[in-house]
Amino acid sequence: MGATDPIGNSPRAAITARLAEFIVNTRYEDIPDEVLRLAKHSFLDTLGVALGGVPERAPQLLARYVKEQGGTPSATVLAQGFKTNAPNAALVNGTAADILGWSDISVIQMTHPSVSICPVVWALGEQTKASGKTALLAHVIGVEVADKLGAGIRPAFQLKGWHPVAVLNTFGAAAAAGKLLDLDTGKMGNALGIAGAEASGIRVAMGTMSKAYGAGRSARDGIVSAQLAGMGYTGPANVIEGRDGFLQTFGDGASGAGILEHLGNPFEFSAPGITLKKFPACTRSHNGIQAVLNLRKKHRLSPDAVESIECLVTPAVVDYLKFPNPRSKFESKYSMEFCVATALRDGKVVNASFSDEKVTDPELASIMQRVKMSVWPEYAKHGYNPPHAPYGCLVKIRLKGGQVISEQVDKGPWEPETPPSWDDLVDKYRSSSELVLSKAQSDRSIELVHNLEKLADLGELMALVAGNP
Repeated sequence: MGATDPIGNSPRAAITARLAEFIVNTRYEDIPDEVLRLAKHSFLDTLGVALGGVPERAPQLLARYVKEQGGTPSATVLAQGFKTNAPNAALVNGTAADILGWSDISVIQMTHPSVSICPVVWALGEQTKASGKTALLAHVIGVEVADKLGAGIRPAFQLKGWHPVAVLNTFGAAAAAGKLLDLDTGKMGNALGIAGAEASGIRVAMGTMSKAYGAGRSARDGIVSAQLAGMGYTGPANVIEGRDGFLQTFGDGASGAGILEHLGNPFEFSAPGITLKKFPACTRSHNGIQAVLNLRKKHRLSPDAVESIECLVTPAVVDYLKFPNPRSKFESKYSMEFCVATALRDGKVVNASFSDEKVTDPELASIMQRVKMSVWPEYAKHGYNPPHAPYGCLVKIRLKGGQVISEQVDKGPWEPETPPSWDDLVDKYRSSSELVLSKAQSDRSIELVHNLEKLADLGELMALVAGNP
């Protein structure tokens, strides 16, 4: 018999137990080849983004912090030349993976799963000498659990101000960690219960270092949850469906519909799919960026020719892109005005586009003043993030001569329907990894990930991306 919901309606299904059984019983052989291929793409992408994030101040500060805490050196801190214990390595690496805002995202479930799941896989995979197949399996399962939980409570969860990465990924990280530690069903249920005691995070952190900290913290806490469960520590066996549990607390009493119905059938990597990011900014800005780049190329636009730019978007876009006048590089990644102005002026949006100096650039500021964003009723009538255009954007540019040109982009450039190729991702990986690795290290790491299912010990890959002491 499941738990009764807060107002006494019919009992909910025993979701926690079903999740634990799924995590424990799913084997590498059960994962479709296409899902494994897509997971490998995500794995490379996340590793590259994390390496690119290493020079940022946030992971540098956390590395200093974890060094001061000590701990058994069993897991690599990316490109910083030292090891620490697995939870602390995951904390630093997860923060590095998220700090640039360039990681993969589940657009429909509205969370970035791999920024937390992959750091768990890297840290515990190295510690346990996991094979590449085991690493891929743990990655797929962690993403599946995080995203399916998101399916059960969206969009009310986001609208209440919870940060999906910091909450959902704690459960996904615990699932991945439990798989790597080979927990049985009972202990896996406890790991999910402990993860529920850890899960937290609010969206006010966006625009600061603490947004990325949510990704690192959920990776760390997922490992701790699984390690404690393995030692016999207990948690609520009904953490998802129970009274005062996940659905009630985070979902405002949601029924949980969507969590179990398609668990592993299809896997999230297959449908609705995981979006990889072409631009290093909030995904909700990508359609606007792409529309402006398209118009700029088609009409050979220069900023001087533009009188105004109107961005008509979905409610989900307005909800997240909340900095029309950003004051820092972190805020500028959540600013449609900044991103569109940059695309118009520079013809590209890359890592170097975002800096504290750029937000005070008078030329960009002048263009930003001509950009206005608002919800388009045509999108809004289909919901908060309509399935056909979750982060859709209709850009209308009025030229100084009075002519109006427009471009509507319903789906971003690297959505599941139009994914990047392996070569696209290799180019992106090189642009990030070679900031901190030699070309030879970068080349070899690409080769190992490309053949990840043949790798006997993940430690070989982690040694390549460790950096010099």
